[in-house]
Amino acid sequence: MASENWPEDALEAVASCPFCGTAERALAFGDVEDWAFGCAPGLWQYWDCAQCHALYLHPRPTAASIGDAYSHYYTHAEPEARHRLLSALKQRVRNELWSQTWKVSIAPRLGLPFWLGWTVAWLKPFIAEPFGLRQWAQRPKGMLIDVGCGNGDKLSLAARLGWRTLGIEMDASAVQAAKAQGLSVEHGGYELLGRYQGQADCVVCSHVLEHVHQPLELLHLLLASLTPQGVLLLSVPNASSHLLRHYGKYWRGLEAPRHLAIPDANWLMAWLRAQGFRCTQVPSYDLETALESERMRRKGNLVVSADIRAARALMRQLGRPKRAQQDIVQLVCHRAQS
Repeated sequence: MASENWPEDALEAVASCPFCGTAERALAFGDVEDWAFGCAPGLWQYWDCAQCHALYLHPRPTAASIGDAYSHYYTHAEPEARHRLLSALKQRVRNELWSQTWKVSIAPRLGLPFWLGWTVAWLKPFIAEPFGLRQWAQRPKGMLIDVGCGNGDKLSLAARLGWRTLGIEMDASAVQAAKAQGLSVEHGGYELLGRYQGQADCVVCSHVLEHVHQPLELLHLLLASLTPQGVLLLSVPNASSHLLRHYGKYWRGLEAPRHLAIPDANWLMAWLRAQGFRCTQVPSYDLETALESERMRRKGNLVVSADIRAARALMRQLGRPKRAQQDIVQLVCHRAQS
């Protein structure tokens, strides 16, 4: 069944898996709604690929209409004034912890000397480190391209660590927010990467692959944009997530209809190896997904204390997942040495 409220002329059929091209599939979920942001009407169907085990929408919004599903997306949100001071203080604490951990200076921070690092070190188990931070801190600095940079938060962090940064972003509102920070951002799709073949020392593609109509085309462009010693930082929801097994259609990783196709961790790593890359998987911080999944299952607008208790209890019950079942696939990819 197609979406009940999405215009029929703004939908397209998907005859085969966007990742491996296999037509054989089974219906995984037939009545998924936009419980994440509540701005895309209708019911949506996710299919399970029989070959690579990806999950993908069929039918799906066309490339011309998908923008309507982003009207209340998180990159548009402005924090309330009363929360800005607390948010700024928390960010200084986080920056201080990361500065102490990697012996760099990430501003704005508390300004503690490194010999006082022990005063914030105890917070490390409670603060998730941004994916890519250690690579940006430790690697020789060069050109960094963030594909789907959103409002520029990662670009800003990398720039403060000494990288020359460039963002590529489809969302005009997000581009405006990034440029307001003084960042260099190009407005457009991932096709703009074609201008930078072989030029990037680091390419970041964080939670973008699942949003595009042609994910393999994006993957090829990401790899082609790297210098011989360049690194790709790729993150995407995992179609074999242990949390998907628990939450089903309420799993935060689905996010219908913005998430068009979600790969399986094992398949994605095997595909990258076949292209001549070696990948290291970085463990994901799954509590955040569990919190949002609890909210979505409750059909609430905000996470409440009951969601937090339930999510934490679930994480204790499930324990540490196997690599192939982590909620988010976070990969650090280099060209394999011949």
